Amino acid sequence: MTQTPSTNPTDWVLPRILAEQGRLRPAAPWITIVGGDSLTFGEAAADVRRVAGYLAGLGIKPGDMVGLMMPNSVDLVRAWLGIGTLGAVAVMLNNELRGAFLQHQLRNCGADLVIADASLVDAIMEAAPHVETLKRLLVPGGVSGPTSARPQLLSWEGWRTAPPYEGPLPRREDIACVMYTSGTSGPSKGVLMPHAHCALYGMGQIRAMQLTHDDRFYITLPLFHANGLLMQLGATLQLGIPAVVRQRFSASEWLNDIRRHGCTVTNALGA
Repeated sequence: MTQTPSTNPTDWVLPRILAEQGRLRPAAPWITIVGGDSLTFGEAAADVRRVAGYLAGLGIKPGDMVGLMMPNSVDLVRAWLGIGTLGAVAVMLNNELRGAFLQHQLRNCGADLVIADASLVDAIMEAAPHVETLKRLLVPGGVSGPTSARPQLLSWEGWRTAPPYEGPLPRREDIACVMYTSGTSGPSKGVLMPHAHCALYGMGQIRAMQLTHDDRFYITLPLFHANGLLMQLGATLQLGIPAVVRQRFSASEWLNDIRRHGCTVTNALGA
């Protein structure tokens, strides 16, 4: 595999691509969160293996569904690719879901474990009595609560001291994630997305936008959707270029961010 997207379908697995980028360019910047943390390709590759090891220690196995409900952050990226490295399935949950909408998606995917930002714990705890399968909630930063609570509240930070995962990586045909439809014609439907499918989003973006190694991608769309996560961040991973990520779109900071970070390309929505 080279620093450009591989034409070999066997390589169309984003955790595999991250491992290779971490080996080829460990000190090269990958993700910078505006006003927050940053990761090089090498740091991301090492962190993701520890996340996969931590989840394996919690009993997560290849093929298991793991809910993910977080704002744009390096922890979301660690969790998404850590789940994928293990061969489990990341269920990408919209941060705005509440009530019956959130209950439906949690019940439908059947996840035993959800990784959620502390700001979203209350919404999940309110939904939990209606979701029998949900048993555990991993929270970055940790939260205090009764040990008898269901779901059980656990600290996400255990990944930092977990042994790195050394098992096999998933295949291109294995399911990488579930993304739910908007539900305009009925309850949202979970779309099963194989690893190759996820990789092809970024490959298409690289070709359509004629991205080069001199580009720097500015991302403001939510990473729980395919545009932000796969078309934009996935493209930067495959090409080995920096991504500058803002937690939410800001009209007043748009050009300031682009100038400050030297960004050359972005995707936006008309709204």
